[in-house]
Amino acid sequence: MKYTNLPPNRILSRPPPEKLILQLQADGYTILSSRIKYKRPLNYNVNAFALYSLSEDSTSVYTLTWYAKERLSAELNLSNKNIRILDINPDTLIFNFSRVKKKRVPVRVVIQETPDMFAKQYMLNGTPYTNPDSVDITGPLYIIDTLQYVCTEQINFRNLSDTIEKKVLLEIPAKLSSPVKKVKVTVPVDEFTESTFSIPIIPKYVPDSLIIKTFPKNVDIKYIVTLTHFNKITADLIHAYVDFRTVDLTSNSPAARLRIELDTIPPFIQNLNFSPRNVEFIIERKNAETRSNGGNR
Repeated sequence: MKYTNLPPNRILSRPPPEKLILQLQADGYTILSSRIKYKRPLNYNVNAFALYSLSEDSTSVYTLTWYAKERLSAELNLSNKNIRILDINPDTLIFNFSRVKKKRVPVRVVIQETPDMFAKQYMLNGTPYTNPDSVDITGPLYIIDTLQYVCTEQINFRNLSDTIEKKVLLEIPAKLSSPVKKVKVTVPVDEFTESTFSIPIIPKYVPDSLIIKTFPKNVDIKYIVTLTHFNKITADLIHAYVDFRTVDLTSNSPAARLRIELDTIPPFIQNLNFSPRNVEFIIERKNAETRSNGGNR
């Protein structure tokens, strides 16, 4: 059976039977030829018959198959003029529907990262993106409400040395549909270089009555960046700091150190590393009385 003309804004959440058992009346030759030649499914026009509700919101309804006898007989008689349906089993069809909803969601690019994805000295020059960047998805309400995005099929590349564009299929989850089947994926690629600079270490959350001095005073930053963004890098883009709140004022251990943290790292900087990771320090009072971590200095 092929069920057609479903109620508007409804989708089947549980399919009805694929086959109905028909008790037919005809001469033996006609029935035999129908079994051999009649291969296409019969159409069952759901909305053409009375539908009785099983739930308050009409998401579950039933109909009596006997109502479809004349229509199915007419369809059979298109090729066999002497067939009449006497009975249909089952006598009742239950249709479980879900409300249909349309939602626009972003598209995520799925790329398999491999060691040979890029040629030597090349890397991603930003985040891969699609055109369009979002698509309309239609499907059952209970699925659409939790859908956050759709993905492209997984893409594989080798030895990329320049930006590449490619038409890629979308992976639409089961029971959902979209008028958009493919999107154009752009993978930005550029040559990269390695660079370094030194920035001061800034103490944070220090009480007004105290001063922290770190040894050393600066931290060395090492990173890689594409040539496109190389001239955008300045020392004030990244900040290094130590947090006074982590100081144990009850300890006199000379081995105690403060951990260096970084913030405001630009997204186009990759493989960032810095040294040292920890620093020695002393604490001084602003009235010139000095107290060090582990002794006076």
